[in-house]
Amino acid sequence: MGSKPQKGNGTRDNTPIVLIPQSSGHKTIGNHKITFDISHTNDGYIMVKYTGQNPKVKVRIKNPNENDPYTYDIFDGYNVFPLTGGNGQYTLTAYENISGTKYSQLFSQSVQITIDNELSPYLYPNQYVNFNPETKLIQTGQEIAEGADNDLDVVTYVYDYVIRTLTYDDQKAQEAKDGNLNGYLPDVDEIINKKTGICFDYAAVMATMLRSQNIPTRMMIGYVSMNGESIYHAWISVYLKDTGWVDNLIQFDGKNWSMMDPTLISDGNNSSSIRDFVTNKNNYTTKYLY
Repeated sequence: MGSKPQKGNGTRDNTPIVLIPQSSGHKTIGNHKITFDISHTNDGYIMVKYTGQNPKVKVRIKNPNENDPYTYDIFDGYNVFPLTGGNGQYTLTAYENISGTKYSQLFSQSVQITIDNELSPYLYPNQYVNFNPETKLIQTGQEIAEGADNDLDVVTYVYDYVIRTLTYDDQKAQEAKDGNLNGYLPDVDEIINKKTGICFDYAAVMATMLRSQNIPTRMMIGYVSMNGESIYHAWISVYLKDTGWVDNLIQFDGKNWSMMDPTLISDGNNSSSIRDFVTNKNNYTTKYLY
């Protein structure tokens, strides 16, 4: 798996910054069963709470200029969802289950949204990258970031930690492939404690540590083409101040950094063929950003 990255002088402040989504109620839409708190859309997120009795409720968010909506399950309390489509008109819709896979529309409304900082959605926690000030992994991220002189150092240290700590859970991956993990959301502290996970888990762990180090990080979900098969997959990209969004970062061969995909590089797969594969963006198709 290669040698560990050399630590720097520690000139970068590694104090965690955990942004906390607020359901302030200043501006809401919905009805007697569902509340969309849109008070902080300028920060790149909405919060949704269901108070009815139906055990299966879904929310769809249709981003501006995108055909495929984002579909989420609703759990107890306020649920945090990122606004990853930039500025424009979003359509927010809620559904209640009738039976089986059939749902009826509970509420729908389009809202015009302006996000103050396009990076904000990728710094806040949300349903998929779920953390708070009590999350133990944040402290781990702070410890890993010691010795860093810049954000790239932090990304490198975090990446190295993840691929050395986690192993790929083949059984869980098969369960996901068989559709037995519908509604699954990563618990990053549990993943680290068990030291195993699927691609979704790898991405959530890295995104949590990097976001809490004030490094904008996108969880990217889509498909990877491998051996003639299209496989549902998750990976990440990061924003570096002097570079912008970087999708082809981490393994350096003297010429190129490879794709930010901790799953394929981990578990002893750090071979030249795998590095060549993750370097080629044509092998990846992004469907959703979280």
